[in-house]
Amino acid sequence: MKERSNFKADAAIITRLGRELVAKQETALIELIKNCYDADATNVEVYFDLESSVKYLEIHDNGVGMSYEELINGFLRLASDLKVKQPFSGIFNRKKAGRKGIGRFATQRLGDKLILETKKQRDALGYKLVVDWDEFVPGKDLHEIEVDVVEVSKEEIGTRIRIEGLRDSWSEAQIRRAWRGVLSLQQPFPIAPVQSRPKSDPGFLVKFLKSGSLYTDDSVAADIQTEILDHLHAIIELKVEDDGEVLWRISENKFGEVFDWQRFPVKGRQESEVWYSDKLKNVWMKSYYVVLDSKYLSKLVFSRVRDELSKHGGIKLYRNGFRVVPYGEPNDDWLGLDEAYAKRSELAPAANRNFFGAIEVNDPEGLYFEEHTSREGLIETEAFSELKEIASSVLITAASRIGQERGVKTRAGGMVEKSNSGGASKVKQALSSVREAIKSQPELGKVLKDSEENDESVELLELVESAEREFDDVQQQLVDEAAMLRFLATLGMTTAEFSHETGMTFDAFRFDFEKVFDAAFSSKGEDANFLKRASRAKAMLSRLDTLTSYLNSLAGARASRDIRPISVSKSIEDFMKGIKLQAEANEVEVLSEVPEFDPLYVKPMHEAELASLVLNFYTNSVKALKRSNADRRLLISARREEENVIINFSDSGDGVPERSREKIFEPFFTTSMAPYGGASDVEHARGTGLGLWIVHQIVTNAGGEVYLIDPPEGYSTCFEVVFQGEDSDG
Repeated sequence: MKERSNFKADAAIITRLGRELVAKQETALIELIKNCYDADATNVEVYFDLESSVKYLEIHDNGVGMSYEELINGFLRLASDLKVKQPFSGIFNRKKAGRKGIGRFATQRLGDKLILETKKQRDALGYKLVVDWDEFVPGKDLHEIEVDVVEVSKEEIGTRIRIEGLRDSWSEAQIRRAWRGVLSLQQPFPIAPVQSRPKSDPGFLVKFLKSGSLYTDDSVAADIQTEILDHLHAIIELKVEDDGEVLWRISENKFGEVFDWQRFPVKGRQESEVWYSDKLKNVWMKSYYVVLDSKYLSKLVFSRVRDELSKHGGIKLYRNGFRVVPYGEPNDDWLGLDEAYAKRSELAPAANRNFFGAIEVNDPEGLYFEEHTSREGLIETEAFSELKEIASSVLITAASRIGQERGVKTRAGGMVEKSNSGGASKVKQALSSVREAIKSQPELGKVLKDSEENDESVELLELVESAEREFDDVQQQLVDEAAMLRFLATLGMTTAEFSHETGMTFDAFRFDFEKVFDAAFSSKGEDANFLKRASRAKAMLSRLDTLTSYLNSLAGARASRDIRPISVSKSIEDFMKGIKLQAEANEVEVLSEVPEFDPLYVKPMHEAELASLVLNFYTNSVKALKRSNADRRLLISARREEENVIINFSDSGDGVPERSREKIFEPFFTTSMAPYGGASDVEHARGTGLGLWIVHQIVTNAGGEVYLIDPPEGYSTCFEVVFQGEDSDG
C-alpha cells in the first residue's frame, strides 16, 4: 500500500514559536517597529493604554502600507521569503531591519488579540485583519482556523496595529528599553533643508506615549526629544555653500548668546580670513552639545543622558541621504574629538560623548566622496580630509566659546606665577653671611680655638659650612636637570614636528598608494612577483600607519600636565587597536579581557602614564616571548574588586628567574642581553632596565601597587597592578 501525504501544522505552533522566538516583550515590540522602518515610515507612534479594562497598545506608522496580496502572502504566510527577495525598501532604499517573518509571532507574544488596519496609497480602500490568538490551541490544524480580512474605509496611508489583552505589564524602564532598542534606526533630526534632497531618507522618528483609556491625558513616555535632545545645552550648525564658503552658527545656547549664520575663519587666523573650500559644497551639520556635569542636569536626567551618549553620542555621516558607517559608531573617533580632548590642549569638554549630531554631504555624482569597495567608509580624498578638519574645528571652537561663557578655563597652559627671582642666590648669600659673622666675632673666634671645650660652637660652624656645600651640590644638580629639561623640550618639539610632517606625508601619498595597490591587485596574477611585493608593501604601510598613529597620540597625551580620572577599559582598547599589526608582525597573539559595560575609571592621573605602563609591559613581554620557544601569547585583563581596579599582564615568555624577582623594579636592572658593540644607538637604548622601574614609579606615584604574581594556567609570567577606583575613599 502506497499513499501520498503531507505535513500538517498544529495550531499551537503559533504560541510555541511566539514564546521561543520572542522571549521578551521589549524584543517583540522592537521587531514590530522594525517592520515600520522596513515599510519606509518616517514617523511611528506607540500608544500604551495600561489603565482601561482592556489593556492594549497600538502602533501607528505612515509607511507604504500593505495591499491585499501582501497581507495574505506576506503577513499570513509563515516563513515568507519576501524580505529575502527584496532586502531593501522601495522608496528610501533602506536595508531592512526586521527579522524575517517574526512580526506575527511578536504580536502573539504581546497580547491575546490582534487588529491590523493597513492601506497603500494606490488603493481606494484599506484592509482590516482580526486575529484571536486564543483560538490557536493544541489539537486544531493550523489551516482550519479562519482569520477575518475585510475592506474598510481608511484615510491614512500606512499601518495601524492594535494588540489587546496585553500579557505583561509595562514599566517605565521596559518602555525605555524598547525605545533604546530602536534608537540606532533613527536619524536624530533633519540636517539639510528637505527641498535640497527630495529623494533622500528624511529620517525615522519613534515616539512612545502612555495615556488613559480615552487618550485625554496623553504624555510622552519616551522619544528622542524627551530622552536626549530636551536636556542638551546648545545646538551647533555648519554649512558649506555652493561656492565653498564655510558658515556656522550657535542657534541654541543655555549658557550664553546665540548668533545667526556667520563666516567661519580659517583655523588659527584672523576672522577676516574666511574659510573657503574648492572641494566641498552642499554640506550641512547639525549637532546638539551637552556639558556632562551633574550640576547642570538633574541626577536622573544626568545618568540617562550620559548612558545614551556613551552609546550613541558623536557625529554620524550621511552621504546623499544614506548613512555611511562606521562614522559615528561607538569608539569611532573619525573627527578626532576624543583625541583632541585627551591631549587637553582644549579644556572645554569636546569629546564624542558631548555631541549628538550628524553631517550630510550631497555628492550624487561621487566626484569628491567615494566609498571603499567594501562599502565600509569613504576613501581618504582631499575633500573628505577637509570635511573632517572643518567639522572638528567648528565643534571644538563652539565648545570653547560656550566654556568661556560658563566662566571656566578653556585652554591648557596660561600664565604661571613667577617664583621669587634670585631666591637661590639670596639663600647662598645668607649662608655665607652667617659663616663670616661667626668667624669675624673676636670673642666667638677665641672660643672656637678651643674645640674641646666648645663643641656646640664648632658644630654650628661646621653645620653652616656643610649647608653651603650641600647647597652648591643641589644647585649644580638643578642646573644639570634644567639642561636635561631643555634638551628634552627640544627633543619633544623635534619629535612633534617630525610626527606632524610624517602625518602630512602619509595623507599626501596614501591616496596615490591606493591607486597603485588597486592596479596591482587588478592584474589578476599577470605578475605574481609584483603582486606579492604590493601585498607586502600594503601590509607594511598599514602597520606603520597604525603604530605611528598610536605612538603620536601617546606623545600628544604626554604633553598634558593635567590629571583626571582615566578609563582603564578605554586605554586597553586604544592600545589593542594601535599595536595590533605590530604584534601580528612579531607573531604575538595579544588578547584582552575587560568588562563589557564598565569603563573602570581610576583615581586622577596622567593619561599618558597609564598608556606608558601598558606599552612598557608589552615591550618587555615581546622580548621575553622572542626568547621562548612557546606559543607567543599575551593577555591583558582588567576587573573591579571592591574599590580597586586590578590590571593583569600575563605572557607565555621565558619567565623571570627566581634570583631576579626582588630586583626587577630597580633602575637599570635588566635580564636582556646587551646588543653588540656595532649596534645602533637605538639598539643600545633598548633593554636598559628602566622599563619596570618606570612602571613602578607610575603606579606608586598614583597611589597604587604593582606585584609579580603567580601566572594563570598557560602563561609563565604575570604582573598585577592595583589602582584605587575613581569612587574609592582611599
